[in-house]
Amino acid sequence: MKKRIFTFIKKKYLCTVCCSDGNQPWANTFYYVFDEDNHRLIYVTSDKTHHAKTMFQNPNVAGTIFSPTRFNPSLQGVQFTGIAKRLEGDEIEKAAELYKKEYKHEVIDKLSVWEISLQYIRMIDHTLGFYGKLEWRVNEPDTVLDFSNYLE
Repeated sequence: MKKRIFTFIKKKYLCTVCCSDGNQPWANTFYYVFDEDNHRLIYVTSDKTHHAKTMFQNPNVAGTIFSPTRFNPSLQGVQFTGIAKRLEGDEIEKAAELYKKEYKHEVIDKLSVWEISLQYIRMIDHTLGFYGKLEWRVNEPDTVLDFSNYLE
């Protein structure tokens, strides 16, 4: 199950991340790379953005990665929670190297490198059957969920 979830995340490149400044939620979109070995999404952003300032204060985030489709039988996507962190010192080198393998743009070097350390992932995958769901939590066994009873 972890392999199925992680394969999906590796194939995508865009995620929506939500953060909260006290009582005010904020959503933003990032191009990311997935570092499977460390269970993290790597992205770049300016420290001057609203979301960066918010994540400095409250690093707990939630987000989504999905394949847009109008056809329910092929619906796939993940919802996740994690901890956002701007990388410092030696942490930057490997993460920036992974990011630059996927994205080549001169502005990247002018931005800060961040990670979202994934804590929980729920995958919706209708190729497993209608309402097929998988869960992954850091340091816990994988879970298959049956949501068919929600249809009754």
